[in-house]
Amino acid sequence: MIRSIEDFASAFHAARCVSTPLVAVRTADPASTTHFVMESLKQGRELPPLLGWDVMRGLYAISRESGDELGRVLGDREAATVGPADALLLAQQLREDGLLLYANAHRFWNEPGVMQGIWNLRDPFKATGRMLVLLTVPGATLPAELGQDVLILDEPLPSTDHLERIVRETFKAAELAEPERCVIGKAVDALIGLAAFPAEQALAMSLVKRELDTEDLWERKRQVIEQTPGLSVWRGGETFDDIGGVENVKSFLRAVLAGVDPPRVIVFIDEIEKAFAGTVPTSPV
Repeated sequence: MIRSIEDFASAFHAARCVSTPLVAVRTADPASTTHFVMESLKQGRELPPLLGWDVMRGLYAISRESGDELGRVLGDREAATVGPADALLLAQQLREDGLLLYANAHRFWNEPGVMQGIWNLRDPFKATGRMLVLLTVPGATLPAELGQDVLILDEPLPSTDHLERIVRETFKAAELAEPERCVIGKAVDALIGLAAFPAEQALAMSLVKRELDTEDLWERKRQVIEQTPGLSVWRGGETFDDIGGVENVKSFLRAVLAGVDPPRVIVFIDEIEKAFAGTVPTSPV
């Protein structure tokens, strides 16, 4: 299981080493993933051909060194006229070890032409060390026709250490003094669960009168969370004192919340019994 950016880097590197031809990266921040891929490919050696495709720009060179490769692959075509299926057809002309990063792949891979185009790259890319990287959103599911041929990697959200760096860098960019440790801790607590870009933006917008407005930062995070259907942040002020009885349960939960490693988030699933209605419990084998 990929738990950190280091695990993700190791998994991506291993995929390159064994010439994995088709990789889907589920990420909340495709720009960050693209930057990461470039950095991981450098590592003291010449950068391989690195092209990208999206529905607006068509085919384009991600790295400056790949400009000539783009021209060779395009031929007489105009970059912006290259459609989702055309990009996969042209990708067959990539040099050995080349990569194509395909943006928002989940929007196109159910189309017959795109689905077939992805599958057609499997064997020729495997034989020449080339790779198709399908950039998609967290939780995206591959079509059944591709499920056995595409390696899925989940890019994790920023760790607490990464978020700490974002906090320090944002304060520095705003020409503010180095934040105190308690301020960093409160900011990180409010940013956990966000991708790097929205975390940086929310933090910058919450710097009011040269100091961090923690409640404003939390509210911005709540707004991001509530963009996901079915999710909301509880804003009630109830406490255990409002609950009558069940003293043993309340004592246990108070101990958990005041423990050495208290939870950072509590998830409440409403009417969970309805989600399991009609299911048949199975016995362990």
